[in-house]
Amino acid sequence: MPPKVSIVTAAYNGEKYLEESINSMLNQTFDDFEFIIVDDGSTDNTLKTLQQFTDSRIRIIHQSNQGQT
Repeated sequence: MPPKVSIVTAAYNGEKYLEESINSMLNQTFDDFEFIIVDDGSTDNTLKTLQQFTDSRIRIIHQSNQGQT
């Protein structure tokens, strides 16, 4: 069964706050969601940081920088 809620967020060179932001979302009491994170062509360690998460609710999309998701 698909999750009840889809959460989409964009990240661009956000490694500094990314881990804290993702952990905040994953620690919510409601847990029937998918968390779609679009890495918009980051040039820092954003993608590497995202790939460290193994939670099955997270889906990472990497694209070249487009300035929007």
